[in-house]
Amino acid sequence: MINCKGVDVMKQNYYKTLLLFSYIFISILYLEILLKMRVLTLNFNGDFLKIILFSLSYSVLILFVLKFFKEKTIKISLYVLISFTSFLYLNQDIYCSFPFGVFSIGLLADVNKALGFSDNYLLAIRLGHIFYLVPIVTFYILRRFKILNVNISYDGLKQPLFFLIFSLSLYFISVTTIDETLENSDVDITYTDMDLYTYMFSPQEALKKFGLLTYSQRDFFSLFRTDPLSENEYAILLDDYFSEQPEHLANTYTDILKDKNLILIMAESLDTFAINEQLTPNLYNLKENYGYFENYYSPLYYRSTADTEFLVQTSMYPDKNVTLSMQSFINNTLPNTLPKLFEQKDYSTFSFHNYTDYFYPRSTFHRETLGYDLYMGSEELGLLDNPDPGQIVNNHVWQSDLEMMEISLPYFINEDQFFVNMVTVSGHFKYNDSHRIAQLHEDEVAQYEIDQGINLPEEIFWYLAANMELDLAIGYLMDELEAANKLDDTVIMIFGDHYAYGVDNDTIWEYDDMKIDDDDMDLHNVPLIVFSNQVDPVHPEINMFSKIFDNYMSSVDFIPTISNLFGLNLNYQQVFGKDALANTDNFVRFADMSFISKNYSYDSMSEQYVIIDDAVTPSYLLSINQRLINDYMYNVYALEYNYFKDDDE
Repeated sequence: MINCKGVDVMKQNYYKTLLLFSYIFISILYLEILLKMRVLTLNFNGDFLKIILFSLSYSVLILFVLKFFKEKTIKISLYVLISFTSFLYLNQDIYCSFPFGVFSIGLLADVNKALGFSDNYLLAIRLGHIFYLVPIVTFYILRRFKILNVNISYDGLKQPLFFLIFSLSLYFISVTTIDETLENSDVDITYTDMDLYTYMFSPQEALKKFGLLTYSQRDFFSLFRTDPLSENEYAILLDDYFSEQPEHLANTYTDILKDKNLILIMAESLDTFAINEQLTPNLYNLKENYGYFENYYSPLYYRSTADTEFLVQTSMYPDKNVTLSMQSFINNTLPNTLPKLFEQKDYSTFSFHNYTDYFYPRSTFHRETLGYDLYMGSEELGLLDNPDPGQIVNNHVWQSDLEMMEISLPYFINEDQFFVNMVTVSGHFKYNDSHRIAQLHEDEVAQYEIDQGINLPEEIFWYLAANMELDLAIGYLMDELEAANKLDDTVIMIFGDHYAYGVDNDTIWEYDDMKIDDDDMDLHNVPLIVFSNQVDPVHPEINMFSKIFDNYMSSVDFIPTISNLFGLNLNYQQVFGKDALANTDNFVRFADMSFISKNYSYDSMSEQYVIIDDAVTPSYLLSINQRLINDYMYNVYALEYNYFKDDDE
């Protein structure tokens, strides 16, 4: 028989448990809503219901664990738990303010490199981030005024089992609300929300649909994911996938640059507003008088420059499941790389970069994986030594593009046929008065301000000054090629590795008159310039590359586009890019599964479709979305199982 005092104790225990549960649940839901309001979009729809259910299950699970301990341990544990959870949401918010997408636990494997930019993380903190501290402050106030009592404990052995079953049941119900069907699809292979939950092929989409806590736990457990198929079974799937890809069709530009030399320059942070008639006259002249792809995009993936490089050199997408694709797949056999394709045509191949291997293992990747005959980084060029392994570098000394050009040019200028890849660094942020290269051109930019009667934003001022070094390098290259009588036989392609994210987005939109204001996708529209003196075979008075190309193109499309132009022996079915000069509807794919083309676009974060051509139907756009997911999944399989390894055996 239970006495009245015992009943009162039980009621108090239930009341304290309910109050603590309410605090935990409301705190989690508050943080989810805050993150959605600040980073994503807040819609009270089915996805939000899933997030509520998941939050309920996590709250009950936390209670299940806490009730095993005494009051002091519970109090300390809650402080730690709420602080950690608040930091998790704050960190995701700050990380999303950088242009790299969603933070993944896999990035922690390269934490020492990230520490090199720790000051940028601190500078990204804004006043609005203080709202992530509300759960911590609330807990302190509730404890201070003795409103929240954490002296809770289990009454008997049945209660722990009840809490555990209740938590798992809520989680099971949450999972069952995830849609496993896709209606009104005309494509053979479809990916549902359940596939997203299982394979996490889009971190942004998973964060949006399931909430941060569910995304984080799925992200963590993906490290231990076991594949349902064997390597041989995946190989069969990939055989079928590649065999079903459309074959390449000849077009107006097929073989038009056959036997020409190629110099491919991936310019650090080269953005549309870097091209200035007075400050960067060589780039301006090339843009105005030769080929310019006005719809070239360089979408950011997970590791910025390195991933753009991976896309350009392999025509494969980087894998979000690894810290760095360049490192993780360094031992893969990749037969369709640019240097290997040119070497088949008896070209000598060279790659140069005026920085160290601190961030990326280019020395090995370029020589052994991509297959360049010669790779020279800043150490080999005599510019800057590589740091010791494990060393954290906070003060990065960016090197001169002009010096790299002067040192590297003698290595290839006298070759019969050459393909040269250059990765510049002078335009790297931070854009301030401590930028060593920008300091060299401070006076010229100051004079430009006087001539134009303007005051440039500080970031723009130093950004333009830094890019003047690239312009001098381009001018030097052109002069030396002409002096060596190689200019007419050489094609030069210059493109930005990514937009100038070292400049605040609002500043870019205010200053740059080429980008569409407040359009996050259009931010990634950067220059692609093609210099060539190739004349039209039918009309010799016309330079075929003296025009503006409106074709949509992105980083992954370089290999098929260059292969078509130079007559390289590419198996077009085995790459993920498309020939941008073909007579087909090419589109740009972003890491978050957004896409844009001449006739339509889709923003995955806002879930907004824009249709320009009335002939385009919503079902067609849905089929594109499914195709992109399909391509990405098979791309990952091809990388993780080293699918092409048998090709060279």
